[in-house]
Amino acid sequence: MTRSPETKKWRTDQLLSMAARVVERRKDQALAALGLTNAAVIALQGLAGGPLNQEQLARRIAVQSQSLGRVLARLEDADLVSRIRDQRDRRQFIVALTPAGNAALASAHQIECNALPAGLEDSTTLQRDLARILTAFEVPGRF
Repeated sequence: MTRSPETKKWRTDQLLSMAARVVERRKDQALAALGLTNAAVIALQGLAGGPLNQEQLARRIAVQSQSLGRVLARLEDADLVSRIRDQRDRRQFIVALTPAGNAALASAHQIECNALPAGLEDSTTLQRDLARILTAFEVPGRF
């Protein structure tokens, strides 16, 4: 696959940023049917391994805790996550997926797959390169 003359003008980091925005917009449009956004699905995915406090979740998904708070409030209002005060640190809340949150996450994954171009997920080279970029910047999370 060769780049078009237009994209040859852009550096790799610029193309990466542009591609991320295009994918996020496409996924947001598709997820609207579930009342979710890409940011919400990322938060749900971050909780798939089990409950975390908001700070831990923010680190796992590489976002600011304040931004995550707004997303979690909407997810809690939709009964997709629960937030319970941490008994060990009363300043913190433990956030967990609810059964409805698990179901929404499964539905969201299917919708996301259908929203993206066929074969994109099959690109192990792209996945490996993106994981390498994230690792280079020490972004927490699971790859």
